[in-house]
Amino acid sequence: MISSACEDLSFFFFKIGYDVYAIHKYDSLQIHKYCKKNFIIKVHCQKKIKHILEEIDPYQKMEILVGSGFIENLQNNQLIGNRLNRGNKLSVVQDIKSKKFFSMMADSKINHPDWKLKNKPKNGWLAKSFSSVGGQKVWLNLSQKDFKDDIYFQKIIIGQHISIQFLVEKGKTKILCFCKQHFLPEQSRPFIVSGITTINLKEKVKKEMYSIAKKVSKFYRLNGLNNIDTVVDDDGKINLIEINPRPGLALKLLSKIYGGRLFRIDSNLVRKIPNLGTVIIYSPKDFFYKNCSRNFLIKLAKSKKYSELPKKYDHIQKGSPICLKHFSFSKNENLEEKVKKISYKFLKDLLYE
Repeated sequence: MISSACEDLSFFFFKIGYDVYAIHKYDSLQIHKYCKKNFIIKVHCQKKIKHILEEIDPYQKMEILVGSGFIENLQNNQLIGNRLNRGNKLSVVQDIKSKKFFSMMADSKINHPDWKLKNKPKNGWLAKSFSSVGGQKVWLNLSQKDFKDDIYFQKIIIGQHISIQFLVEKGKTKILCFCKQHFLPEQSRPFIVSGITTINLKEKVKKEMYSIAKKVSKFYRLNGLNNIDTVVDDDGKINLIEINPRPGLALKLLSKIYGGRLFRIDSNLVRKIPNLGTVIIYSPKDFFYKNCSRNFLIKLAKSKKYSELPKKYDHIQKGSPICLKHFSFSKNENLEEKVKKISYKFLKDLLYE
């Protein structure tokens, strides 16, 4: 597998019986436990990745999955070659991350916020990059000098932000769960994802979301684990915001819900999903691992509640993820506050104690 961060992805496939070889940009404390071998690539270099693949799989007999941070930058299918692809075709990803995406929604009669490619509207609109991941390239106010060819404008829709987690195998779409998205309180980039929590929706909404996932899957001939970002407005209207044709932040909670049965389940919208969540803990400043509470991190390494923890000598830049925390919650908890408190306590213990 090839992805920017690979620990949760490696854990997922390790738990269902795979021998995992991981090629990744960001190292982490526990990834070696789930990999037969892992390779760190600090700079995206297709030639170097191809060399590694030829070393571990010269006859192209293995399965392959190219994830976030790499699939968006591939220029051709040479890395995948004749290997069994557990993800989507490169051409599918390229179409989804382009203006062809809007044509698909029109053809499939799927609701979507108004959009424009040029002439920035004054108020109530976002500037977005087609290559945005996790809301990192979504701006409320973007100056004219920062405009690039891959930027478009989208009208803001007020409502609940819900992601549809689903699996597509042999043309069959299976809903895995629905998650509420939580965002950092950042004014200029208001949709940087800070976490997700499972959510129970009304039957009508679930059925409509299932219909959207099936339409999208059929149109693009999706494969493997995917997720769709939506906004459900105050009138119950579902607006498709973005398609993410790859595994995402929900991997650990999907592992906890389904274990090794994930690829063998039937789509069942009435299945009761436990109350689970994942928080991304971002760094408020530049710091080196050696300058923080190492005993705190070593203690966390023994906990199943954390993943993607930094390693010795790591340099974490301001605004970059430090790790993920996985948690459960009760029915009536204030989840916005819970997500904030988890990050606050972690950073206090790590950096200021």
